[in-house]
This record gives sequence, C-alpha cells and structure tokens, in this order.
Amino acid sequence: MAVAVTGILMIRLQAKRMPSSSSAAIESVKPVRRKQEDRTADTRRRILEATIECLYRMGYSAVTIAVVAKEAGVSRGIISYHFASKTDLMVAVRDAVHLEERRLIEETRERIGTEAYLNELPRHVLSGMLREPGIAVDEILLAARADPDLSEKLRTAESNIEHRVLNGLKGYYAELGLEPPANLAVIMRVFVAAFRGLAITQLVQGEDAETEASVAYLMELFAHVNTGRDRTPETTSS
Repeated sequence: MAVAVTGILMIRLQAKRMPSSSSAAIESVKPVRRKQEDRTADTRRRILEATIECLYRMGYSAVTIAVVAKEAGVSRGIISYHFASKTDLMVAVRDAVHLEERRLIEETRERIGTEAYLNELPRHVLSGMLREPGIAVDEILLAARADPDLSEKLRTAESNIEHRVLNGLKGYYAELGLEPPANLAVIMRVFVAAFRGLAITQLVQGEDAETEASVAYLMELFAHVNTGRDRTPETTSS
C-alpha cells in the first residue's frame, strides 16, 4: 500500500514538473512568429527603399509596381500584399522618409545640442531635402497635382507629419526654457516651402542657384525669429 501511494505521488510530481503540451507548443510558436514578423518587416523595408531609389532615378511617372518589384527583388504579388495600390505605396514612402528624417534629426540634436541644432535648422532641413529620399518625396508631391486619389491621401499624411514636426519644435523650445513664437506653424510652413523650392532649384541649376547665399539669408531670418524669445517663467515656491 505504501509503495503504491509513493508511486502515485512520484507520478504527480513528475506531471507538475513537465510543461503541458499546449505550453510547449506556445513556446515553440513564439520564435517562429517573431521570425515571420522580422521577415515581413524586412520585405516591407526593401520595397520602400526600392521605391525611393526608383523615384530618384526615374521620376514618378516611370515608377510602376513592376519596376519596384524588379528593383526590390520581389514579386508584384508581394508588393500588393503589403500595399493595396501604387498610391498607398507612395503615401507609405512619404511617411517612411519623414520618420527616417526624424531619426537623423534626433541623432544630430543629441550630438550637438538642442540650441545649436535650432540655430542651424535651415541648413539641416535643406540637407535632408537634397538627399535621395527627399528628392523622391518631391516627385510624389508634384505628382499629386494631377492625381486626385494621391492628393487626397497625401493631404492626411502631410497633416499628420506637420503635427509631429510642430510638436517636436515646441518640445525643443520648452527644453531651452523658451516660449515658441505664437505663429510657429506659419513660420514652419513658410520655411519648409522655401527649402523645398531651394532644393529643386539646386537640382536643376547646380552651382548657378547660389543656394548657400539663400540658406544664409534664411538662417538670418530664423535667427531673428528666435532672438529675444521670452524665457519660460520659472515657478517660484511660496
């Protein structure tokens, strides 16, 4: 009898130590699921990078799903799986370029400091617009004029991007203890439009565009906007 009881107890203890079949199955699925997610993200990234490269080299009108598929080394079906249409792909490119620019901005700001970054903001913005992704975005924005569907979807994307940029700028001013200009959104739109125009002009005219002189003038204007900004009042303890 004692032997039987002991045997039963041993079986129960072993059962407790062993993971259930469902738990083991879940644990084995997790790495597989993660690998699948990584592959999906990698494929999407390759498609976006290929689209940027094609836009830069060929221009918007020459870029088709088939062209991007060949550049990315994937099938057209794979692209359609990730993006319902060429329009959706272009909007995704616009957002991806912005997010990458934000990442580069943060790297630069952390390296040189917020105040130095704001002082050099015009130069940093123009530099971003002259890179391949920035030129690809110009192609998309110009194409939207004759494409109602692209125009409508870009309008939402641009609004979201502007909101992020504006909040970022406000955060920089707050970090420096400065009150941002009341018309910061207007200033931002004017400067972005000026930089985009300068970038296109430089691409067409090269050195004849005298871009550096224009950038210097815009930096002077931006410095004037920031000069004399009121410091955020410090709270005093009673």
